[in-house]
Amino acid sequence: MPKLALLVYNPAARTAAEPDMWLGTIIHRLCEQSDYVVTVFPTTTGTTHKDLLPLINDHTDLVVAAGGDGTVRFVLGALAEAKSSVPAGIVPLGTGNQLARNLGIFEENLLGDPLEDALQTILHGSPVRIDLGVMNGEYFAVAAGAGPLSDAVVIPGREDKTNWKMLAYASSMIQTFAMPPVVFKIATENESFKIAASGVFITNVSEMGMGTLAQTAQLNDGILDLCILNPTEFAHYLELGFRFAGGFIGGKAPYYTRQVKSLTIECMPVRSPLSALQWLGFKMRNLISGEFHSLPPRHKEVMAMVDGDACGTTPMVITVAPQAVAVLAPSGFLAAKKTTG
Repeated sequence: MPKLALLVYNPAARTAAEPDMWLGTIIHRLCEQSDYVVTVFPTTTGTTHKDLLPLINDHTDLVVAAGGDGTVRFVLGALAEAKSSVPAGIVPLGTGNQLARNLGIFEENLLGDPLEDALQTILHGSPVRIDLGVMNGEYFAVAAGAGPLSDAVVIPGREDKTNWKMLAYASSMIQTFAMPPVVFKIATENESFKIAASGVFITNVSEMGMGTLAQTAQLNDGILDLCILNPTEFAHYLELGFRFAGGFIGGKAPYYTRQVKSLTIECMPVRSPLSALQWLGFKMRNLISGEFHSLPPRHKEVMAMVDGDACGTTPMVITVAPQAVAVLAPSGFLAAKKTTG
């Protein structure tokens, strides 16, 4: 009896210039090698995980997400909300592909074949249960964030990401030195504090394109990692930019971390302190924009980000959903994690 697979794909993914080529390959391999009957669902700019819920039922044997981290987020969010044990396969077609990187499915390699690697994982890999984060009702697999450094993940447009790949994020990261930090009030299950920061990230993975943000971060430990970044020197911004470009791994970054299961992030309507470099950037930004402000703004709210997409504003209420979904990973992934853990 044939098995049923749902293929969710993003027609606008950066590598999707010829979607018929890779889409046909995925369908052909699933049908010919594993006897699947495949239903195809293209996403649009308005797609959410709730749109997928009617398509996931007791007869579904596999769900494949073909696209970037946003597409993967929709699929995993739908599976988590449906409380489904159906495994999810990932075909990384976006720019960041951060979850696929952390699962060992994707690696930036000129000689590699990401589509073939992904298909091998879907056809021969093993299901691994992973945590998800939930921010104001929206699921995320990689990270949620707020502040100028978080905005830098959202800013690059489709054309820039297609042409420059991870360098597009490096450029926007360096440009944020002209943005004053934000004063956040952060409350976890164990403490409450205020802090001026250029970026607050709540991560589910250790590698986010900025090197290893949190040494303790694991996909299935039932814990999220709070990472607070406040670079004050140009060298800090350059380092973060090169980390996003994939050109530098290691060293020390201007951040600290906490392990959390739940937290709330709010903006405080006070002006943040600026370093000498941030004052210079603030004045240069005024000059270029033609808007002259003598003092940095008082933020009542800032944009919230989940898995690279804008998603409302602060306040952000975040919790962890432990081992919420099953994701197909390369054979030996768990053994490799135990060896390096």
